[in-house]
Amino acid sequence: MAGVWPCTKAERGYIPIMPGHSFSAQRKHAAFTLIELLVVIAIIALLAGMLLPALAKAKSKADDAYCLNSNKQIGVAIILYTGDYSEKYPAPINWGRNWGLSYQTPGATMWLPELVQPYIGTNNDIAISTAALKKGIWVCPAGLKSKDPMMTQAALLNNQTTYVWTHIYSRPGVGYVLNNPVSGRFTINVVNPSIATMIWEMPYWNQPLMPHHKGINTVHSDGSAWWYQGNPAETDWWAYHSWEGWE
Repeated sequence: MAGVWPCTKAERGYIPIMPGHSFSAQRKHAAFTLIELLVVIAIIALLAGMLLPALAKAKSKADDAYCLNSNKQIGVAIILYTGDYSEKYPAPINWGRNWGLSYQTPGATMWLPELVQPYIGTNNDIAISTAALKKGIWVCPAGLKSKDPMMTQAALLNNQTTYVWTHIYSRPGVGYVLNNPVSGRFTINVVNPSIATMIWEMPYWNQPLMPHHKGINTVHSDGSAWWYQGNPAETDWWAYHSWEGWE
């Protein structure tokens, strides 16, 4: 063709192939060098270091949401119960199985999960060993992950229930208010329903190890549920705050 100069094989990018070998066969002998492998490993480690904290934070938020949703369901169940029982709060044996038969409600034979079972379903998460503990409506996943050494045993003894009923509250400087329990009280006898706590969660006795960012979720007599910031100066949430809103 006029104006086009012929070119040599080298100019056309010709690559000689050894007799008896194909081009693809020669390429198969190529491999990563040690330096290249180390660089790849370093990049993967760097990415893992960046992603793992984000994943842990997302998991923590999921546990927070799961617990708060369970709390709201329990709150609704209690309100439905009061509507069917002359506007009275449930009157279980006491705070929960962890407390045995101490300060027992006269004539009571059931615990709170049993009393509200028609409104929220049966607590089918009963465990016989700490290894069998699992999250559920009555069990906070963050509570089970708490580093408090008493927590797993407390949840097991409480029939896999990490939540506590405000059977009798305490008032600072007074102690147990025995003459006016929450169990069996008329709903009209609440000073501030949006503050009065019906349910709180374990471990409530160790602020640094409380299940939700050094705080706990609480359920109130108006059915609301929200997060309560723990106080490092307080060794027992119940002793300081369980009376609030009831008086």
